[in-house]
Amino acid sequence: MTRQVELRPHEGRSRILDPLRDWVHRTNAVRFAREHWAAMRVRRQHPQGLVPAAPKRIVVEPTNACNLACQYCGNKDMVRPASYLALPMYERLLDEMVALGIPRLTLHTIGEPTLHPRIGELVRMAAERGRIAVLSTNGTLLRKESLARALVEGGPELLNVSIDAADAEVLAQTRGGLRPEVVLEGLATLRRLRDEIGPVRESPWGAVRLPTITITCVVTPLFTREVERRFFEAFASYADDFLFQYVHNHADYVDESPFYRGLLPKRLHDRLYKAIRFPCHYPWDTLYLLADGTISVCRYDFDARVRIGRYGEQSLLELWNNEAMQSLRRAHMNFDFKDWSSCENCSAMWVENRAEHRHLTRKLQRRNGFVPARDAWLPERPVKHARSV
Repeated sequence: MTRQVELRPHEGRSRILDPLRDWVHRTNAVRFAREHWAAMRVRRQHPQGLVPAAPKRIVVEPTNACNLACQYCGNKDMVRPASYLALPMYERLLDEMVALGIPRLTLHTIGEPTLHPRIGELVRMAAERGRIAVLSTNGTLLRKESLARALVEGGPELLNVSIDAADAEVLAQTRGGLRPEVVLEGLATLRRLRDEIGPVRESPWGAVRLPTITITCVVTPLFTREVERRFFEAFASYADDFLFQYVHNHADYVDESPFYRGLLPKRLHDRLYKAIRFPCHYPWDTLYLLADGTISVCRYDFDARVRIGRYGEQSLLELWNNEAMQSLRRAHMNFDFKDWSSCENCSAMWVENRAEHRHLTRKLQRRNGFVPARDAWLPERPVKHARSV
């Protein structure tokens, strides 16, 4: 017997409106205009915006050193000396995160985290304290069995491996001469170890071994349909999911003109987007601990220009509420960056649209017959309880 299901009126409207809402969220100009006017309304009563009691996550820079010189990345133009995170400072940070109930930790900013000699230990220390650890890497060092094993045993919930093509010529152009077989060998090692010894935890997909492996790709004009096809052929067997995203200027470190994909002339496009810009979400979401102890609020702060203090001299809560943070929030609410000039021309918020990137990712996956084994786009923690194996 077929069961008849009666839809409530609001459920039917939701089905009709969902595609429209999706289009609004992933269309940057429309989204900007909506959020611009929303910010103007909020600032009437809240000049610093609606400030949470504590950050939602902490981003830690294991090191700002990198072994690549990617075409679209500002790391190669950085003048800040290379440094490596000290474990005592990191341990203190983790304990403070636990005390404040801050759940999420990212071990990656603008360097290659696997260059830190104790990166596996950094991951393990976070997992042992119940923090939701995420790591991103260019994958070049994962061929070392000891490193890949340390990362897997450390228990990050998500491990992103970033690569832009399987074609040697294209990859060499975008990633400073990197050869695809280097990353392929590392991915094979990582996936084998994950499937053999990865910690098993309950998730929306049942009991799975961690980490969830996501391959991220920065889409450039070189990413043609043929390059796209070979990309999926080469990497799909190693990935639980993919993440495709577009290029921006890394807080004005990089000239993104060669990668521009808009319909308007770039100068007109930039003027329009600055006119309808909305506040960057980082000052209300995240604190960034750089390897030398500086606290920043920007994932593209290669030379610590968005500096709000030093960890150790102030606690996380003191840093979260200090005068520098208040000034930065007021600047973003009023779109007045005279005291924070590096924010003025940053195109990250013009390009970093999660809804647009998810739409792009799912479109490319469908076109190439890839079905994600796990949805790496879940907004909150995908794993609940650990169990022994």
